[in-house]
Amino acid sequence: MSFTFSRARRIRSPSDFQYIYEHGQLYKDECFRIFYVRTGQAELGRLGLSISKKLGKAHVRNRIKRIIREAFRLHPELTRGLDLIVQPRSAVLALSNAQLRQRFVEALTALSAQ
Repeated sequence: MSFTFSRARRIRSPSDFQYIYEHGQLYKDECFRIFYVRTGQAELGRLGLSISKKLGKAHVRNRIKRIIREAFRLHPELTRGLDLIVQPRSAVLALSNAQLRQRFVEALTALSAQ
């Protein structure tokens, strides 16, 4: 297992974000809004993050991004064949790091089961 979050696993271009917003489906719960598109089952999933400044200062947003990226990287079996854009909601501010990681993995599990 690689310990880096490679560029191949990131959604970076504005056109990719726009495509997922327009053609993707939406999963939401109290902590996350996740826009997703199913690609191919053999492909590794890709992750894009969209975090509002309403969630707090830069160090708070960076902590949330770091935890989500790490959970995404550690669970490739749940993200295979998915391109995701994750938008955390304000409920994540009350969660500890472990709770945030667990809630994101639960969301990924629900997405992979659909």
